[in-house]
Amino acid sequence: MLRIWLTIFSVAAIAFAGGNRDYRFSVPDEQFREDAKIVDAENMCLEAADDSAYLHSEKIKFPLEQGNLYLRAKIKGNRYGWYSGKIKADCYKQLHAFNLQTNHLTAFEAAHLRFYAGTSLRPFQDEGEVYFDKKYLYSSRVANLYFVQNGKWQKLIPTSLTGIVVVDSLPKEAFLLMGADKIYAPATIAPVDTGLFYATVFVPGYYPYTAGLHVTSGKTSRLKTKLIPVDTVVYQIESEVTTERIAKTKNLEETEVLYDQFIADLSRANIDRGTAAFDSIYPQVKRPPQGMDSTNAQYVAYTVTFEGSRSRSRAQWLSGRLSGILETNNALLARLDTLQKDTMRVQVPLKSIDWNDSLFTFQFADSTGRIAVGFEGNLTPALSVPESVFVAAADSSLAQFTLTFENKPVWKYDGAKVKSRHHYRFTKLQVSYLNETYTGKGKFILPAEILLEPEVQEWLNPVKDTVVAKPDSIAKNDSAEAKKDTVEENISRAVAEIDSGSFRFKNKIVHMSPFRIRKTEVTVGEYRDVMKDSTTKFTFNDSLMPVHNVNWEKARAFCKAIGGDLPTEAQWEYAARAGKNEGSIWRNRNGALPFEYAVYNVDGPRPVASAKPNAWGLYDVSGNVAEWTRDKYSWFSFYVESEDPTGSFFGDNRIFKGGSWKSKTSNALDLTDRDDEDPRYWSNYLGFRCVFPSQVKK
Repeated sequence: MLRIWLTIFSVAAIAFAGGNRDYRFSVPDEQFREDAKIVDAENMCLEAADDSAYLHSEKIKFPLEQGNLYLRAKIKGNRYGWYSGKIKADCYKQLHAFNLQTNHLTAFEAAHLRFYAGTSLRPFQDEGEVYFDKKYLYSSRVANLYFVQNGKWQKLIPTSLTGIVVVDSLPKEAFLLMGADKIYAPATIAPVDTGLFYATVFVPGYYPYTAGLHVTSGKTSRLKTKLIPVDTVVYQIESEVTTERIAKTKNLEETEVLYDQFIADLSRANIDRGTAAFDSIYPQVKRPPQGMDSTNAQYVAYTVTFEGSRSRSRAQWLSGRLSGILETNNALLARLDTLQKDTMRVQVPLKSIDWNDSLFTFQFADSTGRIAVGFEGNLTPALSVPESVFVAAADSSLAQFTLTFENKPVWKYDGAKVKSRHHYRFTKLQVSYLNETYTGKGKFILPAEILLEPEVQEWLNPVKDTVVAKPDSIAKNDSAEAKKDTVEENISRAVAEIDSGSFRFKNKIVHMSPFRIRKTEVTVGEYRDVMKDSTTKFTFNDSLMPVHNVNWEKARAFCKAIGGDLPTEAQWEYAARAGKNEGSIWRNRNGALPFEYAVYNVDGPRPVASAKPNAWGLYDVSGNVAEWTRDKYSWFSFYVESEDPTGSFFGDNRIFKGGSWKSKTSNALDLTDRDDEDPRYWSNYLGFRCVFPSQVKK
């Protein structure tokens, strides 16, 4: 009998324990309903839509939308509903917050967990109302929440409440730029970290402006924006130089006369090109809020963004006032550029002639001073009596001297005024003597004051392509090595020497040391040859396709294997932008279209070098595949080194640049933009190119 009673007691105990303790610690999808409503919505932290008294359940998609608050509420039993809406500020400040990342949870994971106020509660006592947004979950009832994972109780780590920022209505088509997020007003932005919040306001017809405010834990702050109307004042000067006259010029010299006249007219007009008038209408930077000094990371990031907005606005203001003048100036430059592409053959007077050690030395000079050059060498075919040219030189009817040159002179300045112009791009000398034509075989000699001009030196000593040799350990040992280089090998191995220089990088002028960088993205064929990596599967298998589906570690290993490395973000952007301030290489090129320089908005990449290169000979810096760089990414990295920036010291993700074939618009190809990913990430739109030490002797 005792044994029977013990058995009954044990069964009862198990039944009691099973009935009072919930061993199902998750909420499966089938327990969520889309046909439920909350009648007493006034007690919730969500505002009902259309002034309704009810909150209606809905189907929720992940990731959650920015600025919305979501409620997971228990209907009854094991039925739950999802609700969303705007946040009630008075209710929000009463919530208890838990940061999802701090607790190693995603919003999707947390949405399917049951939460408890303690570790020994019955099923009906679980947390029936839990609020979510993209970064946090909130409890409206208790300050502590528990859940079960891997069979063990886990306690959520609480955190302070964030804040809410409300943006009032703005004119049509206006928006706020907050980091990479574009926000249209009216809007409620949540969660917002406490401290200094800022966003740049873009409104058609107004100058961009970065507004800032102090955000307090649990409170709602209203972002007050200032609209500064675009100034419509346009400077005018009295000048006979017009776009119509410029278009009718017949030669380079005639266009240069108009240019000099225009500059003289501009100088006489004494146009005020200062920005004092602009600074008087543009707001000043906000002072640090109480409890924050000027060295605070948030405040420094805000001031950098503010100064960037002000700089853009100031440039817009100045270009607006100078719009008429700039139109004429740009027309002149465009006409000069067209005429300077011509090749000229001009008969020139001989100033002197000498014969020494079987070499001629000629000196030429015209009456305008535009041509002053020497030539040292021989004439071909050879003259039987070279000295006879001396006699002929004195009589222009017997001998004529013709120079061939590119019609682009170097300009020497006296302040803003052009003092003189001199031809230097001489390519050929011909001498007509006794009905025979002789060609000079030798070299042209420029006067020292012309030779030392940087423009002349750049033309005489162009940057030459070099070839990166593979180390012996990866060299091929078969007979194919002796074959002539294929087109594929020539494309994949060519690199460009990038000279030292300065450029604007992240709103700061930085100096770059010289380096070499591949002209093209690494190809699938080259990656296969070097890495022998059978684990990498390519979506696009042609050997001339840019390499893809390669993570950051493998990309860097390839570059290391051929004696290089991945470029830093600064190296990549400096080379890609070719020293320009623009983020698009086709901008400011007459008639240039984005698709001429970039592969984008298509169904896949194209073979490398399918589009035009940038000014420094680099292909596919915009589009085709995005490209890994060496730098780490960190959202609070605001410091930029003055020389050879190396990116953030913190962070795990790595930066990639340039847009890709998947980019929908040309705006997504801006070379100053950046994206980041886990270094283990790979994709069919992400590849790389390598950099190498400079070979320029110091």
